Amino acid sequence: LGFNSVLAFFSKLSSGAGEQVITRQMFRLGQIMDLPEALSFWYAHVGYYISQFLISMGVPMLVLLWLLIIISDCEDTLRSFGDCINDDTKLKSAEVMARVLSTWFSGLMVFFVMATI
Repeated sequence: LGFNSVLAFFSKLSSGAGEQVITRQMFRLGQIMDLPEALSFWYAHVGYYISQFLISMGVPMLVLLWLLIIISDCEDTLRSFGDCINDDTKLKSAEVMARVLSTWFSGLMVFFVMATI
């Protein structure tokens, strides 16, 4: 199977789930289901595609945010644009982001190692 055939299959599934959600039957089912049933029903149908979209858009936004934090560090050329305190104790933003990423991903590394055992 090629990429286009797989893409066409998933687009057909997602459009069918979208059409199914806007029917009166789904509205009536949503009125009689309890919250856990409604959430599992939602995720099994169109909620899956919405969560995948949010995850796929969230990762580039997070990387952009990290890039903006790293770029906005005080430098000699940008000293007139912001309040830059020249302390030796102040960490550069790149060092802060490196520490945050190493802390997060070292925890994830332990999780994945434990999951493979």
